[in-house]
Amino acid sequence: MALAVGVIICLSLSACNRAGMRIPGASSDFPETPTRYTAQKSYPLKLFVLPPVDLRSDHYGERVAGTRWTACTTDASLGTDVVPVLRDRVVKEVAASKLFAAVSQEDPGDADLTLRTEIHAFCSQVVGFLYGRAAGIVALNFTVEQRGRTLFKEKLERVVTDADPQYTGSQVSFIEQAMKVTMMDSLRELLRDLLQRLDQAAAGWNMKTDS
Repeated sequence: MALAVGVIICLSLSACNRAGMRIPGASSDFPETPTRYTAQKSYPLKLFVLPPVDLRSDHYGERVAGTRWTACTTDASLGTDVVPVLRDRVVKEVAASKLFAAVSQEDPGDADLTLRTEIHAFCSQVVGFLYGRAAGIVALNFTVEQRGRTLFKEKLERVVTDADPQYTGSQVSFIEQAMKVTMMDSLRELLRDLLQRLDQAAAGWNMKTDS
């Protein structure tokens, strides 16, 4: 009885994260959400992308992107390791932008630059009573190094809800699917921000290669 009352109060206040009510398997895979960003200039350099470092547990409860949404424990991966998902998306988007001549996650040996990523938040929340509002929440800290010298360091944050114009999903879907779409939409917007900043910053780097 006490549990039922607690659930009713929680939902009526629209303050509970309903992501835990999702139905496992009631969605497709994480959707492809390309940024379609093209760099203003291409540099004849090879960028090696290290596996992201998962620091989410150190940042639970922190507000993200100046919103009321916070870094949370709920996501739509259902146990899937998010590190390879994030690394794959970063590699794919940086390579597609043509900012660098080559982008790799396989061979760091001859890389001119190294990209390090810390995951501070990558999750989704669903709140509301009769109608749930889903939000994808991402906060990543990026560092670009050239043989130990830091060229770029910035923390980027993004939140996309299913009410935002950046949302690419349907207004009628399972909770798990809405979570996946909002997570990928927020990641897409964050990676577009990253590419824009790298594009601007790279012009001022005093970059040297062995060639």
